[in-house]
Amino acid sequence: MKQIIYILVFGVILSACNDFLDYKDGDKVIPDELEQYSELIYGELVRKSIGATCYNTWIMSDDYMSSVPSWIGETNTDERENYFSWYTWAAETQITPRGDELIDPAWEHFYHKILMCNIIEKEVGGFEDDLEGVKFRLLGEVQVIRAMSYWYLLNLYGEPFRDAEQAKGAMGVPVNTETGIEDHLYTREPLAEVYKLIETDLQNALQNLDKGEQKNSIFHPNQDVARLFLSRVYLEQKRYEDVIAVCNTAMEKTSRSIMSLADMANYTNEDTPMLNKNNGSILFSWADRDALPCSSNNYYQQGIFAPSTELLALFASNDLRNKGYALVDLWDPGKVIKYEVNFSGCYTMNYRLEEFYFNRAEAYIETGQWETGMEDLNVVYSQRIEGGEGKLSATSVEDARECLRTEKRKEFCFEDMRWFDIRRWNLSVEHRYHDFSMDGTYRTYVLEEGSPNYVLPIPLDIQRRNFEIEQPERVDIEPTIN
Repeated sequence: MKQIIYILVFGVILSACNDFLDYKDGDKVIPDELEQYSELIYGELVRKSIGATCYNTWIMSDDYMSSVPSWIGETNTDERENYFSWYTWAAETQITPRGDELIDPAWEHFYHKILMCNIIEKEVGGFEDDLEGVKFRLLGEVQVIRAMSYWYLLNLYGEPFRDAEQAKGAMGVPVNTETGIEDHLYTREPLAEVYKLIETDLQNALQNLDKGEQKNSIFHPNQDVARLFLSRVYLEQKRYEDVIAVCNTAMEKTSRSIMSLADMANYTNEDTPMLNKNNGSILFSWADRDALPCSSNNYYQQGIFAPSTELLALFASNDLRNKGYALVDLWDPGKVIKYEVNFSGCYTMNYRLEEFYFNRAEAYIETGQWETGMEDLNVVYSQRIEGGEGKLSATSVEDARECLRTEKRKEFCFEDMRWFDIRRWNLSVEHRYHDFSMDGTYRTYVLEEGSPNYVLPIPLDIQRRNFEIEQPERVDIEPTIN
């Protein structure tokens, strides 16, 4: 495979407490107690801001649309321009129509986390075992975060998994095993190899977290979220029996529970967002992100990206997931308030127990056990419809598959999942981009099934460091004018 350069940026972590870190070698600081590593993990890996990472996946999905007020004519102000190239799946998504660069931040943020995990794992591994099990907890936590980071990188910049043979040669992402700042020439590992690495980290994490100190907090990487990502990895590789097994274990061992009908009724209030720290279904919460760009600013004066009318039309009138303020702001249709930073008390990337039911349901359906899969879907769906009488039905594998995909889209919209399912399921997406004109002119862009543009380009700053960088072969999508 062609070689690429990956430059790691390691920020030195300082504490307000004078004795928190010991200085070594004059250019780095090293904690000298296990509990200090616990603070380092929380501050650097869980809480640290990651900018607008993964918001481009929202805008590329079919859950978002372009919207402009019908009474506005031409204008020089249009914040949609910054994300126009993402919305239209351009060959180079990081160049705006005005020629400015908007570099995708995900590569840097997730590889930084991987480097930190490598460093912490090495240092913590050198400590003696402790009776409280802090060492094993810390090892498990960094292994979970490293696996999650590789999962995101693989599903952003790697090829989608199609079958085991294809994965042996398909384009994955670089693997970094260094424990210091290095300027190395890296190569992309095959898709199958990165999946093996992720699975190994998650399996090791489960063992360490089982032996380690139990925190029972959604702000600590835990066995629940480790099993959730294992189920994702198995599902993507079509290892359906493994999906069923890990979901069974997870639902047997977890202390979390799905959001009940009574819970859902509370989330129609604008001050009580669905994704909040007291939500008993959240398994893990991490990462501070900036507000979603181009979504709700000055709606009556310029264009925005907003939840699509297609998505909102999928919800029945008695579906609590789109009642009141549960999903969008009634007064600002571009603003998603499923997660509302002012009231949630948790971070912006969250993972819920309900996904186990959906992942197991998909595995059952794809192995022909569609009736059992529908039972899993109805466990969740019955808690989403007013009166508690909601029930989904199907008559075949194909019918059940379509039902699952629609329900998953509704249940997890705006939770960083839809774009990855679009890639995985080979779905086509159509986007309309409305111009500022009184005649309602718009352009239509279509992302075809199996598009090479499912794979995102490497960030521009990385491309410039190595002209031999292995880039995906993306194509320009020509619009039709309506």
